[in-house]
Amino acid sequence: MFGIVLLLLTFFLTGGVCGLWVALNVRDSAVRLERWHLRNLDLRAQAAGHLGPHDRILTATGFRVVGGAMALIGFGMILAPLTAALLG
Repeated sequence: MFGIVLLLLTFFLTGGVCGLWVALNVRDSAVRLERWHLRNLDLRAQAAGHLGPHDRILTATGFRVVGGAMALIGFGMILAPLTAALLG
C-alpha cells in the first residue's frame, strides 16, 4: 500500500511541478512549446501536401493556462488527501 501511495505522490508531484514550470514560463518554456507546436504543424502540412496556412491550436498563453491547470490538479491531488487525513 505504501508503494502505491509513494508512486502516486511521485506522479502528481512531477505533474504539478512541470505544469507550474510551464505556467510561470520558466526559461521560456511556453514559448518553446509554441515554437515546437508550430514546427509540427508545418511538418504535418508539408507531409500532407497542404500549402495554405495552418490552424494554430495553442499559443504560448494557451500553453501557460494548460500548465496552470495541470499544476493545480497535480498539487490538489496531493493536498486533498493530506488535508483530509489531518482534519480527521
